[in-house]
Amino acid sequence: MFDKDAFIKSFFKCDVYTLEKLNKGLTNDNYLITVYDQRFILRVPKSDANQIVNFNHEEKALELAKEAQLDVTTLFYDPTTGIKMTKYVDDLKTYNDYLREDKLIRVAHLMRRLHLIKKTIGYDFDPIARYHQYRSYVKKPLIDDQSAEKVIQEIKSMPYQATLCHNDWVPGNIGFTQHRDYLLDYEYAGDNDPLFDVMSFITENNIPLVDREIFYSAYFDAPLTSLVRSYLKAYEDFHNLLWSTWAMMMYESRQDDIYLNIAYDKLKQFNQT
Repeated sequence: MFDKDAFIKSFFKCDVYTLEKLNKGLTNDNYLITVYDQRFILRVPKSDANQIVNFNHEEKALELAKEAQLDVTTLFYDPTTGIKMTKYVDDLKTYNDYLREDKLIRVAHLMRRLHLIKKTIGYDFDPIARYHQYRSYVKKPLIDDQSAEKVIQEIKSMPYQATLCHNDWVPGNIGFTQHRDYLLDYEYAGDNDPLFDVMSFITENNIPLVDREIFYSAYFDAPLTSLVRSYLKAYEDFHNLLWSTWAMMMYESRQDDIYLNIAYDKLKQFNQT
């Protein structure tokens, strides 16, 4: 078991500090550390996190994110355990807490900056293989295999252009300050089609149809063709399939109702599209 106190004392060479557990993160425990009036975030993956993510891949993604100035400052990262220490950004607001009307456009520009890196890390996120991995652990899937296969075949029929993608645009991974925007936590980052990221943001934040058009306009900077819209629809269905299956896997493993709620929410979205 990771000894947080021993790590903090060794890292900061200090015995005087405060440690507060934060109520955020599904695959990690996160802590706010205060040392000499400076604050930091310590991320400690849960015991089964390495079954879900590969920390060596995250390390490569963090390097590119740093070059592009997308992430907060990382002070320590262990690719073996996934333990990470970052600077705390005092005025940072996550997507749900930031209430100004420009946030859709800011996210679109943030996403474009990531995709315009136009580099890969040598690790294919491979969403279809990932679905099959999750499905192999699930005893009672909410979406039947026949419906799943229909969505998968749709994705397979589409063109695929890989670049570094984040793949997990949940509200807590998007941050704003007065002067810049941040994309946080690269556990799921890998080479993927950018349209997967677009629909990750749309589905994880329940963006309504009117607001989607604002986002599309800012991200694509051109009118959408009917073909691209059909690709986005396919990715929307696939996201709901993938993360419903992931959530059921996590629920059956941990018996925590938060995962069951996610699974049913994704099922509801899947049935509505």
